[in-house]
Amino acid sequence: MLKQLLKYEFKATGRTYGGLYLALVALAVLSGFSLRSSSKDNFASLLLFAYMIVAVAVAVVSVMTIVTRFTRNLLGREGYLMHTLPVTESQLILSKLISSVVWMLCSSIVGIFSFAVMLLNSAALQQLPELWQKVVEIFREIFRMTGSSGWLWLIFETLNGLVALVSSILCIYAACMIGHQFKKHMVPAGILAFFLLSFLQNWLNSSVSSADMLQAVSDPTLGGVDVSIAAPSAFTTLFGLAVSIAFAAGYFLLTRWLMEHKLNLE
Repeated sequence: MLKQLLKYEFKATGRTYGGLYLALVALAVLSGFSLRSSSKDNFASLLLFAYMIVAVAVAVVSVMTIVTRFTRNLLGREGYLMHTLPVTESQLILSKLISSVVWMLCSSIVGIFSFAVMLLNSAALQQLPELWQKVVEIFREIFRMTGSSGWLWLIFETLNGLVALVSSILCIYAACMIGHQFKKHMVPAGILAFFLLSFLQNWLNSSVSSADMLQAVSDPTLGGVDVSIAAPSAFTTLFGLAVSIAFAAGYFLLTRWLMEHKLNLE
C-alpha cells in the first residue's frame, strides 16, 4: 500500500515541480547565451534576474510543499479520506517523507545543473579551467594530508547531510502535529514548535562540535591565496550523525503518536 501512496504523492506534486524545473533550466540556457553578448546587457540582466526568481521559487515551493502536502492531506479535509484508507499512520508519514526527500534532492540537483549550464554557455566558460584546477588542487591537498580517512570523512558527511535532511522534514511534520493541537493558534504554535525543536537539536550538535578539536588544513601556495578548511574529527562527525538519527526517530515517533491519539479533524 505504501507504493500506491507514493504513486499518488508523486502524481500530485510532479506537475508543479516539472514546470519549475523546465523553466529554471530554460532560463539558465538563455541567460548563459545572453551573457556572451555585451550589446544585450539589459536583456541579459533581465534573464539573469528571472533565473534568480525561479531559483528562489523552486526553493520556496520545495519547503512549502512539505508543509502543505502534510497539513492539507492528513490534517485538513482530505484527512477524512486518507485516514479511512487501509494503511497505518507510519505508512502515511513515510509516503510524505519519501516524496519530500526525493523532491528536495531533485531540486538541489536541478539547481546545480542549471547553474552549470549557465556557466558553460556564458563568457565565464573561459575561466572554468583555471577555477577547476584550483578546486582539484585543494581537494588533492586535503586528501594528501588526511589519507584514506579523507574519503571516509566525505562519505560520512554525505550520509550526515542526507540524515539531516530527513530529520529536518520530520521536524516539520512533528511541529505541524504540535500546532494541530492548538486549533485557534495552529500556525504560530507550529512555527514556535519547529524553532524550539530545531534549536534543541542544533544546540546539542554545536555544544559537542565546539568542544571537540577541529583539524585545520591550509596551503598558502594555491594561487597565492591562503586556503583554510576546517575538517571535523571522526568523533564530531559520528556524534552529529547519531544526533540526527536520534532526533529523526524521535520526530517520527512523536508525529505518529499524535496522529494516532490526538488527531482532531473537526
